[in-house]
Amino acid sequence: MSQTLGFILLPGYSSMTYVSAMEPLLMCNELMGETVFETFTVALDENKTLSSLGNRIDTLYSLNDAPAADLWIVCGSSPARHPATPGLEKFMIDKAMHSAVGGIASGSYTLAKAGLLNGYRGVVHWISYEQLLKEHKSIMLANEQYCIDRDRLTSRGGSSSLDLMLMWIAKTVGADTAEAISKHFVNERLGLPTDSIPQVLSERTRAEQPKLGEALELMENNIEEPLTTDDIAFHVKISRRQLERLFKKHLNAVPSRYYLQIRLERARNRLFSCSESIADIGLSCGFSSGAHFSTAYRNQYGLTPSEDRSLNQKMQIEK
Repeated sequence: MSQTLGFILLPGYSSMTYVSAMEPLLMCNELMGETVFETFTVALDENKTLSSLGNRIDTLYSLNDAPAADLWIVCGSSPARHPATPGLEKFMIDKAMHSAVGGIASGSYTLAKAGLLNGYRGVVHWISYEQLLKEHKSIMLANEQYCIDRDRLTSRGGSSSLDLMLMWIAKTVGADTAEAISKHFVNERLGLPTDSIPQVLSERTRAEQPKLGEALELMENNIEEPLTTDDIAFHVKISRRQLERLFKKHLNAVPSRYYLQIRLERARNRLFSCSESIADIGLSCGFSSGAHFSTAYRNQYGLTPSEDRSLNQKMQIEK
């Protein structure tokens, strides 16, 4: 089921903040091979606004003709400025009756002024922080860079909006998907290498930690239809937290990430050893679509499955 997000772009809105929020949603659609998140842009009036870069942006809608959305995000400026926003507070109050609402960069001030953060934890841009606290004492201001409290989403702006959206994706789609998207952006941003092969558990540790051994056996035997971390914890009769501690201590990984490595390694072995189609290999290793498999594979190995297979075939011929 898809979710619709409306981004309200205030005059002088932060381009970095907006893009940081939008990119993980687009990547999620690509990873899942379907439109999980539909997005559209809204200006206060006349279907146009100016970005922080001084570019005039033509939006799809204005406040007067904006369609319904499951989540409304007010995208403000950074550093925070507070231009007049005629009609916006009433608009957000009306939308909050039926939808989740959020504010990024100075957009969180709009929610605060409308009373939509009263009784909620939230974060705001550091400029005018003290003034906001005096005017809206019922807001529980958090120290984090972003915050989700029930159906209220706030971030200080900049790249923290990416983290906010990743957390929203984790809550609405699943933690594994959010983790894969996060890894993509970390690798793209920093060029970090990835550990391509899951760490092997020694026989001694497997014997000393039977619950961990059972969990690994479940993963290895359920490749085509992967279990959730909660499922695995249930089957080995320990709590999810205990399972996560075992993986962190002995394998330096979270269970979902280690499980993904196992599935990708199985897929890679089949990619090189048989002539099955890439799509069939992906499905047999628990990936919901060819796009999902290709993106996860590229994030892990730096190449798409087809590129890696072609390279391997070329190396075999050269030998």
